[in-house]
Amino acid sequence: MSAGAPGIGGAPRIVLATGNLHKVAELEPLLEGAQVSAAPSGFEPEETGVTLLQNAWIKAAALRDQVDDEALVLADDSGLVVHSLGGRPGVFSSRYAGPDASFSDNCRRLLEELEGVEERSAAFVCVLVALGADGRMLVASGSCSGRIAPAMRGSGGFGYDPLFLPEGDERSMAEMTQSEKAAISHRGRATRRMAAMLGLG
Repeated sequence: MSAGAPGIGGAPRIVLATGNLHKVAELEPLLEGAQVSAAPSGFEPEETGVTLLQNAWIKAAALRDQVDDEALVLADDSGLVVHSLGGRPGVFSSRYAGPDASFSDNCRRLLEELEGVEERSAAFVCVLVALGADGRMLVASGSCSGRIAPAMRGSGGFGYDPLFLPEGDERSMAEMTQSEKAAISHRGRATRRMAAMLGLG
């Protein structure tokens, strides 16, 4: 499946099925060679899936009818899997502390659940779904292993980044530059795989 018809300057056009500008900022540099844009304002489909793949597909399918046939829709769903919590927060990562929870609310709840717990290994997981107007679909995934820090550190990134220490690094993802994070992150790895499948770069 091609990345869609040419946009400005002959670049294929990709519309990201998210209103999260943090995600757009992470994904756009990794889709070099494409003309990338975000979903229309107010795009917030209900994520009723029980897996990351289901939720990514729900978002991609919800946006597919809102964009023209020449563009490719790309949706991401990501989650933090903490082994000592049986995989939680997982698919519910973005709303772990409630439906209107902030990033800080979710981080604080995670710290409360891990209070006194020594086993803090975890992994970030990302699933990407690309949908063409003809119904063809591509799926790519990526993961990043690490552990949960005892307290939030750093001011960069978003979500659980202030708590996540990637394997082999004592810094949290929120203490890394965007390019450092993209090189090892779950979303970076998934997006590079998707870009290769789309013939970008």
